[in-house]
Amino acid sequence: MFKKVIYNTASQIVGKFTTATSSLIITILIGRTLGPAGYGDFTKIFTFVGYFYTFADFGFNAIYIKQETKSETGNLIRYLFGLRLLISISLAIAAMLISLALPYNSALGLGFSPLVKVGIAIASLTIITQALFTTANAVFQKNLRYDLSTIASVIGTFLILALTILAVLEKSPIFFYVAAYVFGGITFVTIAYFLILKKFNLSILPLFSKTVFQKLLSAAWPIGMALIFNLIYFRVDVLILSYTWPSQEVGLYGIAYQFFEVALAVPIFFANALYPLLSNLYIQSQSEYQKQTKLWTLILFVFSLALSLALMVAAEIIPILLGSRFAPSKTALIILALGMPFFFISALFWHMIIIHNKQKTLIAIYGLGAIFNITSNLIFIPKYGFLAAAITTVASEALVLLLLALVLKSPFGRGIPSPVAPNTLE
Repeated sequence: MFKKVIYNTASQIVGKFTTATSSLIITILIGRTLGPAGYGDFTKIFTFVGYFYTFADFGFNAIYIKQETKSETGNLIRYLFGLRLLISISLAIAAMLISLALPYNSALGLGFSPLVKVGIAIASLTIITQALFTTANAVFQKNLRYDLSTIASVIGTFLILALTILAVLEKSPIFFYVAAYVFGGITFVTIAYFLILKKFNLSILPLFSKTVFQKLLSAAWPIGMALIFNLIYFRVDVLILSYTWPSQEVGLYGIAYQFFEVALAVPIFFANALYPLLSNLYIQSQSEYQKQTKLWTLILFVFSLALSLALMVAAEIIPILLGSRFAPSKTALIILALGMPFFFISALFWHMIIIHNKQKTLIAIYGLGAIFNITSNLIFIPKYGFLAAAITTVASEALVLLLLALVLKSPFGRGIPSPVAPNTLE
């Protein structure tokens, strides 16, 4: 189990290191070219579109992995592909229409300008590519082949980098930088589905069934709602910043968060690799399951401390990489780095609650986290700006971790192990 987790986590980390390095270069290029205000507009575009990524995700992968076994013919993944295709197209259209109604104060430069709205229209296409790539990752996760996902993501990120460099050389407007992510997303999906067909001999043609879709939605909705609440308290700060401070303030926070978000992928990688293994272990041996979860909690805590220190070092070089205009971003990144242990452990506890079939408690946990986050941000961001956003992000995750731990320790959270019947959604 240790070898499998480390191999799949390492595959993701190697891929993330490669893509993060490319993303860092992209961030530096865009930041230095567009400046804090321009990068603030870029942050607004993808923060807004990012909300729709989560609606398309909705926790379907976790349900798929619990229902599908390696001996299956693969029909369930085709239904999942069909469902995500319909949802993502609808969400892309909704994002374009909703963005048109977002207010903008031209005198103060607050809100979402017409330029940003055009950028959102272009970036909305990535909702579809992100949803389809997430579906492909369900296959890679179930078969513990995250190395294949890494191949697709690395090639796609290299394309984004190449197009960004071209846009810088041509002194292109912000739309070209946004379009680079659209073409990168298409590359992610194309390569991922080619690898699924080649390595697993699975058909990637979507299937559509109202009955299967209803069962998937019925099983996934608690996870989906928790993900939405999670996203709200993660990124609502950018929306509040957008309407209370100029784009420059959004850009300063966006740079710090970009570094933080790259590191934030590491605990998710560990949890993704652990989830299928712990899910099986929970059914087979409760004592071994308890032993492994305690061991991995300790391992993740140690990794989180190391990553916190790495982020603090990275904070010191932000002014060197992006210029003195971005120097204030350093403090925000240090604050976010201090909260890294909370994010590591909560990623594991989130999956444990799903394994215990207590995912409905996630709605209450992340709902409370969202209420605390929104309230705190509304109170402190108008006065203290992006530093308040950073502090509130860490405090919110600490609260969520506490609530997750309380549920897992209670008899209600531990639950009773029971086998999950395969193929119950077909």
